[in-house]
Amino acid sequence: MIPIDIRSLKEGFQALEFSPSSAELGLEDPGMDDVHVQAQVTVDGDQIVVSVRAQAVAHLTCDRTLEPFDQAVDGTYTVCFMPEAMMDDDAEDDDIQPLPSDSDEIDLTNIVRDTLMLAVPVRKIAPGAEETDIPTTFGDTSETDIDPRWKGLEKLRSASDESSETSTPE
Repeated sequence: MIPIDIRSLKEGFQALEFSPSSAELGLEDPGMDDVHVQAQVTVDGDQIVVSVRAQAVAHLTCDRTLEPFDQAVDGTYTVCFMPEAMMDDDAEDDDIQPLPSDSDEIDLTNIVRDTLMLAVPVRKIAPGAEETDIPTTFGDTSETDIDPRWKGLEKLRSASDESSETSTPE
């Protein structure tokens, strides 16, 4: 859990740093180490704006070679916490979160986890694997047995080839 005690926050800008474990964030798949979070918190009346920069080392599997490798990931996200009474009931916006009046803290765990997960590349290619040839055939392809169900069609094709050879154009 990455809590921020809002009772201790003063009006204006404050910088906070956290180093949670990947287990605290629920980041076991893909595994991540060396998680570092920098949060810039700005308090303006009843609103609290939090800009998060999350960095970690992700343990990934290469899509081309299936070999494990580590890659640094870095992501940012900004969210505004405001009292529920100030929020528009119809708007669904992940960038604006409710700030319950009876709460003493803001939990950044989900925000940091989502930021790091979105920072993981969709296409995971290990360094040096960009030029690796990928085998597209497996086994001995020189002698392929024809499925017995296709033998009848093979006879038809052979008969068709013979009839076209024997017919002479005029």
